[in-house]
Amino acid sequence: MAMTTCPNCGEQISDKAKKCVHCGTVLIPEEKKYCSDCGAELEEGMKVCPKCGCPIENAVEMETAPQQVDVTGVKIIVIAVITVIAAATIAAIGVQMHKKNVAAKVAAEAQKQSEEYGTNLNMAAYSILSGASDAETCGNLIKQVWYNSIYEQSDSKTDKYTKPNGYYVSDFNDALKNLFLDSSFNDQIEDINDNKDTVNSLMKKLKNPPEEYKDAYESISKLYDAYLSLTNLATDPTGNLQTYSQNFNDADNETLNCYNALKMYLEE
Repeated sequence: MAMTTCPNCGEQISDKAKKCVHCGTVLIPEEKKYCSDCGAELEEGMKVCPKCGCPIENAVEMETAPQQVDVTGVKIIVIAVITVIAAATIAAIGVQMHKKNVAAKVAAEAQKQSEEYGTNLNMAAYSILSGASDAETCGNLIKQVWYNSIYEQSDSKTDKYTKPNGYYVSDFNDALKNLFLDSSFNDQIEDINDNKDTVNSLMKKLKNPPEEYKDAYESISKLYDAYLSLTNLATDPTGNLQTYSQNFNDADNETLNCYNALKMYLEE
């Protein structure tokens, strides 16, 4: 057996000795055991790892403790991935919200335009009806004056036009001229013309109807044409009495029929 000197006390000891028999200095370090699951150092006699609870049977003998895995970089990557996913999710939500906001604004604008169109439609219809009523009154008086001047029929409404000096005028045109020079009648004709300007302006606003008002626009267009025929006959009578009376009655009836057809589209 070979001998060696204890580095602590200087006494001679066996080179195989793990401890100096003289001073107890440890010459060969005992192998340490570490948990194979978490890497914690285990003391002699332990049956369960005090850190993770792993059975000692799974422990491994190592001269040095196992290296711990540095998870910092992994954590950073995971955090970065989560951040990117979160940012993408927020962006997607933002896009969807923007689309919903745009859609809501478009719907609100469409609703507003529809309501405005409905209002203008009602105003145009009632303006036409009002102007047509005034035209009917004037047209009926024109027919009376025309007829009474030709057939020399006396009437309290027409005498001041057909026989202004107590006797009948020689030509019905003179009677009609007297009628149109009358200030009261002339005011009615001006009202009809003013009404036509209002109706024309409203009809321009109705030119491009929303989808739900296309049928209503077609209906009021027919009413508008009949109204124009009626008012033009009231403000500018032409032809002979028979044709004028027939044309006026036809325009009057057509206006009424067209209005009745339109009423289903009007607000009460």
